[in-house]
Amino acid sequence: MDEKRGNLLSKNRGLLTLVWMVSLFVLGGLFLSAQEGENITIGTEITAGGLEERWSEEYKLLLPGTIEKININTADQQTLEALPGVGEKIAKAIVSYREEKGLFHSIDEIVHVSGIGVKKRNQMKEFIIVE
Repeated sequence: MDEKRGNLLSKNRGLLTLVWMVSLFVLGGLFLSAQEGENITIGTEITAGGLEERWSEEYKLLLPGTIEKININTADQQTLEALPGVGEKIAKAIVSYREEKGLFHSIDEIVHVSGIGVKKRNQMKEFIIVE
């Protein structure tokens, strides 16, 4: 057992040395950058204002109370796709169901649409209305 462990360590010793050297090089570069007063940016730089703008646009529909509810009897496919758990396929199914069967009388009827069950209805129910 000890012989196998010894062989494994000797085979991977070069790889471990390489990982340590790269890690030290990266950490040294970060340290030197911080010493010189430079900003360290890994990835894209994000400001608080930029983050707020991004969230207000991209996630508006996911934040309760930030939008008016969507009327599933009049909403087009693109509007329906903005609902949580609804993509292109389900949005088309809602529009098709509405055209074939008529208007919804309550939000609970949306479970009759192919691809929407109770769980998905619960995800979107605070964002939809029927008028």
